[in-house]
Parts: sequence; structure tokens; C-alpha cells
Amino acid sequence: MRRGFTLIELLVVIAIIAILAAILFPVFAQAREKARQTTCLSNLKQVGTGMLMYTQDYDETFPYNRFIGSGGATWFNWKYAILPYIKNQQIYECPNARPQYSYMIGDSRPWRGSPMDETWAHCHPSSPWVKSDPYCDIPRSQNLWFPRGYTVNGAVFNLSAGIGWASNPRKLADLDAPAETIWMQDGKNYEPDTGPWAIARCWCSPPGDPETQVPDPSSPCGVIRQKGWLVNHLKGVQFVFADGHAKWTRMQGAIANNLWKWRCFQRPGERTFHGDPADFDSGACGGHPDGAACRDFASRVVATEYR
Repeated sequence: MRRGFTLIELLVVIAIIAILAAILFPVFAQAREKARQTTCLSNLKQVGTGMLMYTQDYDETFPYNRFIGSGGATWFNWKYAILPYIKNQQIYECPNARPQYSYMIGDSRPWRGSPMDETWAHCHPSSPWVKSDPYCDIPRSQNLWFPRGYTVNGAVFNLSAGIGWASNPRKLADLDAPAETIWMQDGKNYEPDTGPWAIARCWCSPPGDPETQVPDPSSPCGVIRQKGWLVNHLKGVQFVFADGHAKWTRMQGAIANNLWKWRCFQRPGERTFHGDPADFDSGACGGHPDGAACRDFASRVVATEYR
């Protein structure tokens, strides 16, 4: 005689399925995230190779971040400069970037609200922040626009040029340790460069994204930014270094080793950049007595943003 399952048996089967789902779904989600991280790292490696090819063609000089027209528009940036070496516009965006900055799109401020990078915001006819600048005719004629996200280390490579002026170029020989100096970071900014002071500051007033602050006693500031300015990849971030290689690392490690070569994180005997003087200055670094104290403070602040 055949009989159906009893209610108890069905409930046991359903409970087993639910337990297996609870175990396996996070594993599948992590596997998908790992795949996106790998794709992003591959993109970064290609960008790093393109940058190296550019520097070899231009006497080991790094590309300028932006060119500013007579009307104040950023009409050209480093992405255009190395595109001939890459020949693939798609690699300028991490698969994880849009989901992580989508909450900002539509804001009235361009650094938050622009869906594309600074050149698009200044020059595209449909941009609400478009500037009246004749040099914008150049990117418009090519109809070539880039996403926001990948952004150069502003502490070392804050290189700009305009009509009749230009900042001093940065050469490979200027760097004591190219393999330990960030050139480009997988970020969310619409500008072509971002300084570490917006990413891993050692003071409590965040210049980048205060709208996402929430109270948290584990932070030395008593609040945390829920969303940092770099794309979060499994509790870490990804960089391209000045020698062209790309890798994933944790934020605390990047701070401890001062991979930005920023004066506020300066280690003994280390050459740093940005600011006058370019060496550690307590007044410009949150009042901390030295780079070690600044690094320790910053590590405790960002620990809550990338977890």
C-alpha cells in the first residue's frame, strides 16, 4: 500500500533545504564577487600596461591627469592619453563600481551626481554642469566619454595643465620605490585624481562623503562613513602601481606602508610628495606628532569602512 509523506517528514525536508540554502547562498555570492574582483584586476593590469607603454614613449614621464580649457572645463584627461595603447574603452570601469556609487547619482553636486567622469560633466551637451569652453569641441567631435571610477593618486601624480601653464611633470626617476607607489586606484570619484586625504584621512572631518556617516563608537571619531571612496572588494581595495603591476590589498596595509607616498603617512627616511613642505607637517596632518600616529589613527577610521 502506497502512502504520501507525513507533515513531519515534509517539514524535515524543508528544514534541511533551508539550512543548505543558508550555507550555500553566501558561498555563491562570494564566488560571484571574486569573479568580479578578478575581472577588475585584469582591467587594472591592462591600464597599468598602457601607462607603462606611454611612459616609455615619453621619456619615462607619466601622463597629465587633466587639461583645462580657457573656459575652465576639463576637456582631456589621462584616460584619453593612454587609450591608444589599450584600444579598449570598456576596461576603464570595474564591474563593482556602478552598484557602489549608484546612491550618489542624481545629486546636484557634480562630484557626487555625475554618472560619468569630469570631462563628461564639463563638456557633454546633456550634462547639467556643462561649461562654455571652446576646447570642449574636441571630445564632442570624437563623442568619446569615460565612466567615473578609476582615479590617479593625487598625492604624487596631481598633474594638470591649462592655457599657458602646466604643473611640473612627474618622471619615473622621481620615485624611490615605483613598485610601492600607487599610480591609480579603483575608486568612485568623477575626477581623474583623488588624494589620500579624501580616502584615508587622519582627522575626523571627512572631506569626501559626509552624507553616509553613522554613529559608531568603534571609530576614533565616533562616526563612520559607511561607504569609502574606493571600491570595496571583499574587504580590500585594488591599485595599479607606478611600475605597472596591479594587486589587491587591505586598506590598513596600504596605510601602514604609505603606498600613496603622502607626507601625513610618512615613514622614517621616506620621500613623500604634495604640500609645502612635502615632508610631514603636524599642522596639515590633523595635529598628530608624526606619521606613525597619523597612520594609526587613519587605520582605525577606515577599518569600519571596508569590512
